[in-house]
Amino acid sequence: MNRDTEKAATVDEVRAIIGPCDDDLAIKIMDLAATPAEVLEAHTWLMSDDYLHRRLHHSLRGRAADVFDILESELPEPDRS
Repeated sequence: MNRDTEKAATVDEVRAIIGPCDDDLAIKIMDLAATPAEVLEAHTWLMSDDYLHRRLHHSLRGRAADVFDILESELPEPDRS
């Protein structure tokens, strides 16, 4: 399916991908009209073990990059210990 024809992620899909979150965060992501695949791609990058690499050189584009920026600013840094 073409990303341009995929439907935007619902609040339930956003929460299924990123985990429990407050309504404001879910709404920010939904306002982007990002697809579930784009939300998943952004969340996968955010959870990457290679923190420096993802901060300096992620290859996300479009809505996935926008979702990544929101998640990075809103979610706490994952515990890597």
